[in-house]
Amino acid sequence: MNSRQHRRFVAIALCLLSPLVARANPIAINPSSLIAFGFVAVAALVVEAGIVALLLAFSGLSTTRVFAGFLVMNMMIFFLLFCPLLGELHWSLLEILVVIVDGVFIKLLAGFGSFQNEGYRGVTFVRAGVISAIGNAMSFFVGVIAAGAPWITHPVVIEE
Repeated sequence: MNSRQHRRFVAIALCLLSPLVARANPIAINPSSLIAFGFVAVAALVVEAGIVALLLAFSGLSTTRVFAGFLVMNMMIFFLLFCPLLGELHWSLLEILVVIVDGVFIKLLAGFGSFQNEGYRGVTFVRAGVISAIGNAMSFFVGVIAAGAPWITHPVVIEE
């Protein structure tokens, strides 16, 4: 394996493993307020759709059409697949499932002519999976930022 292949392998491995450390999109946030939770969830989904659309632009796909199509699909996956299965599956398995479903949808979306530009080069399942993992990880980071550092815990002191 030469140096270029090694770097590519490491980059792909890191992207594929990133959902294991990302706790489920905006669900990692404590939804103390429905409005705040809705804002964070929508922001995370919009950022994920934007990242996916920009990365697919390198394959010759229309950025705005992919953004709109992926955003609608991502919201459906979040509300129809992710939320109902959140208590049923461990979060890491659920996150891997979401990345796989997103990757399959990206591959299918890229096959439609209406999403393709003149310079369309094709999207492989591996590329779709890597783009899905990157988008998913970015949506998690948006959720973390919007939550205001949820890894910092403040002890509750009850005075008697």
